[in-house]
Amino acid sequence: MDPAQPNKPPSHRGENIGGKYDSQGPRRLFYGWYIVAAATLAGTIQSAVFNVGAQALVLPLIREFNVTRTAVSFAFSLRRLEGALTGPIEGYLIHWIGPRRYMVIGWVIFGLGFIATGLCQNIYQFYLAFLLVTLGQSVAGFLPIVAVLINWFDRWRGRTIAIYQLGNSFGAVLVPVLAWFILNAGWRQTMVVVGIAVIIIGIPLALVMRPHPESYGFLPDGADPTDIETDRVTTENSAAPNTGLSLDSDPTVSQALRSRNFWFLGLSHSAGITAWGALQVHQIPALVDIGINELTAASILSYTLIIAALGRLIGGFLGDVVGTKKVTAIAFIAQGIGIAVLALATTMTQVLIFATVFGIAFGTRGTLMTVLRAEVFGRRNFSRLAGWMDPISSVFVLISPIFAALIYDSVGSYKWAFLVLAVVNASGALLLIGVRVPNRRSATLPG
Repeated sequence: MDPAQPNKPPSHRGENIGGKYDSQGPRRLFYGWYIVAAATLAGTIQSAVFNVGAQALVLPLIREFNVTRTAVSFAFSLRRLEGALTGPIEGYLIHWIGPRRYMVIGWVIFGLGFIATGLCQNIYQFYLAFLLVTLGQSVAGFLPIVAVLINWFDRWRGRTIAIYQLGNSFGAVLVPVLAWFILNAGWRQTMVVVGIAVIIIGIPLALVMRPHPESYGFLPDGADPTDIETDRVTTENSAAPNTGLSLDSDPTVSQALRSRNFWFLGLSHSAGITAWGALQVHQIPALVDIGINELTAASILSYTLIIAALGRLIGGFLGDVVGTKKVTAIAFIAQGIGIAVLALATTMTQVLIFATVFGIAFGTRGTLMTVLRAEVFGRRNFSRLAGWMDPISSVFVLISPIFAALIYDSVGSYKWAFLVLAVVNASGALLLIGVRVPNRRSATLPG
């Protein structure tokens, strides 16, 4: 069935709906998996040229504009500040405009930001251009993509989000390619080409997205519509219809904001990414202090992100089988242990132990925290509530690299800063105790 034809009756014999088929019709792939593929490719591109790859611009910009590392680093810190300011607004815009149109706009802004970066003539113009890049990536990135995946998958939600987030690791593999072009073709030319490319590639990826499966004759996970009474809608921007996956039990935004679940989840999520906020800036310098050369230190950073792919897969599958909350708590603790190993590391073997343990735990936690928020708040208001959590987590991520730098400047070592961050990270597991997960599936899905 073509999902672009929402008015076509979903119950004709021989027609595949949601990946099911009857004896008179051929089996066809559930359209949700096309969305997963597009989301993963989008994540790969954004990671390669921005989330991870943007670090390849730091030294060329320092040489070009004759400024300090602090001056250039300030622009990278603005990424989290932008999220804190726009997160709540984005959640509402995704809900009102629809994720597909919202992401198309985002990819255009994303590309124009890169083009503007390639044309900037001083550090202040770079600040403005980089803010434009940041805004575009945010609009085209994580929040609208995850909002769509959560609508299309329920029982397989952990696995699909894990697959999507593999794009972050795939993108890390491509960072050396971006760095090669920056060094050999010039950073300005590379940024202009990247800007044009992300617009050309990104818009078709955004057009693959569909907000709710019911609007196109599908059901979450490809469930058989004969098992669930379906009230379909024909407009993309309307709320998801009643399919048996009742949205009536989902809390409203105001109810969620007043609930203990929102605050415990928000603080737990913040604890889990606080250390990563510091490592994004200080991991390579910390490894150099141990005696590892810069190129090897950069390779270890890439390895950390690549091995996180294993954690995403492990987390996605174990979360579906064992329980999201339990596996997430274990990941928090393991992530804290990994950071403690780095704080005390003096050899390459210890550093690799850190990179492996932290990477797997980081990937697991990242995937399952997204799934857990969906399980707690449901499908209807996920994007808005996730947006409201951004200011909380952004404050922690903004503070952590500054905290680590202050400790280093005071005592000449990251040891105590990393130990404190390890404790903060592990405390996320304790905060999860305060989260109550409603059991919607058994009450709403057949079987």
